[in-house]
Amino acid sequence: MSVRAIMMGAYNSEGAKGIIGGSDRMAAVKAVAEAAGGSVNHVSFMRGRMDIIVDFNVPDATTMMGVMAAAHASGTFSSLEVHECIDNAPVVAAAQRILKAYVPANA
Repeated sequence: MSVRAIMMGAYNSEGAKGIIGGSDRMAAVKAVAEAAGGSVNHVSFMRGRMDIIVDFNVPDATTMMGVMAAAHASGTFSSLEVHECIDNAPVVAAAQRILKAYVPANA
């Protein structure tokens, strides 16, 4: 089962120089996803605290963290986050089951 993730990054000055210098970030993102055995759903640059957002699929959570580690190790980001997209229904079902056994500290 593959993992879908959203990665957001803020480029540091070296990363910004690469962007301004004409580095093809779309090709680079696709190459990373393919090397990880995955695929890219969407890439966009954005305004705000983060500069780029990547929606991608990889084989598993370990690979997802490997993608983030490789991107971070490149030295071109001042901030980098990866968030795994999940199906909420099983989480709610587990929470409902667990809540029956939970006793609050003030009970």
